[in-house]
Amino acid sequence: MLKTKPVRSESYRRWVASHPCFACGIEGWSQCAHANGGGMGTKASDLETFPLCCARPGNMGCHAKFDQCVGIGKFTRRVRTDQYVARMQDLARKAGRKEFAE
Repeated sequence: MLKTKPVRSESYRRWVASHPCFACGIEGWSQCAHANGGGMGTKASDLETFPLCCARPGNMGCHAKFDQCVGIGKFTRRVRTDQYVARMQDLARKAGRKEFAE
């Protein structure tokens, strides 16, 4: 099986983080959340990311909750991850992000 090197783009990660949290909708607190990499010590491509909010006073933040499956099961997290990645990639294509140029 041929392994491809994951795409790394700080510019794209910053752009993702500039969006409201996909889980709760709060603006100004988002981080770029990666889908699970699929193996120990591996991180998914930056193209498989979506915005989730960080911890702040009095709130654990959706990013930590999502990573730890707080309030959701692992199956639900996988389904939402796929939905969030697809939604972010659609926004990126519509915005003309070079990472998704055909």
